[in-house]
Amino acid sequence: MREYQLYKSVYCGLCRHLGKDYGILARLTLSYDCTVFAMLSMSLKNEKCTVTNGRCTCNPFKKCLMCDSTEGESFAFAGAVSVIMSYYKLCDTINDSGFLKRTAAGFLRLLLKRNYQKAAKRFPDIDRSVEEMMEKQLAAEKENVGIDRAAEPTAQLVSKLCEMLSSSQSEKRVLGVFGYYVGRWIYLMDAADDLEDDAKHKCFNPFRSKLGNDIKETMTYCNETLNMTDAQLIMAYELLPISSYKDVLDNIIYKGIPKQQEYCLFEKKNENRRKKKEKNYFDYLNHQEWQK
Repeated sequence: MREYQLYKSVYCGLCRHLGKDYGILARLTLSYDCTVFAMLSMSLKNEKCTVTNGRCTCNPFKKCLMCDSTEGESFAFAGAVSVIMSYYKLCDTINDSGFLKRTAAGFLRLLLKRNYQKAAKRFPDIDRSVEEMMEKQLAAEKENVGIDRAAEPTAQLVSKLCEMLSSSQSEKRVLGVFGYYVGRWIYLMDAADDLEDDAKHKCFNPFRSKLGNDIKETMTYCNETLNMTDAQLIMAYELLPISSYKDVLDNIIYKGIPKQQEYCLFEKKNENRRKKKEKNYFDYLNHQEWQK
């Protein structure tokens, strides 16, 4: 619980910084991924942090702990990543979705544009890296490439973002490797989680060629691929000079990632099938012919 409260304080602290730097709307871009970025950055930079009592902006009746750092560099960086990534995600939704989603995404992008421009001006390297990744990802999907090439753009992006967290060349090399495998894991995990939906709607997915009649066997293959990526990620992480937040980061790397992987590949799909089976069963019981 202590580690959970500490993690939540960084989450709420990032939310506050997003509001302060970019306005209320930018708070909607808040994510757990960028919270981990902020924690990792504060640990590597040895930023002095204070945790204070406060109230949630979205729910003033809710008390919460808020973390803040004296320098504020880590929160500024994580906030910029959050805003810029969200903007480009909306651009991607506009290009790939149907009318309703495209219209909603277009409206949100218009509202977020000013915040994006502010973040891009302050952190041009982040903006340039994300834009490059989106272009390469779109090209890879059009060519219907395999698993490694499909995951490469996201892996390279997270690698570059992690390298920006330190000025030390030796740390940059380790952070680059760590970020590469984090990005690869994120992309492949998302692809494996969406595999059945992508196959149904005939959307690109690097695992589609492995999709067979036995979905459990397919998910086992996805799991083995992700395990190899996870192993490389852990080896790079163990070389990082983590100081503060080590317990929380260790929990995420050693326990959180494998647990989320297991849930998405096996537990969630079994849970969805169970719900679908129960729904069909109750529909049968409520059928008019049965009632007669």
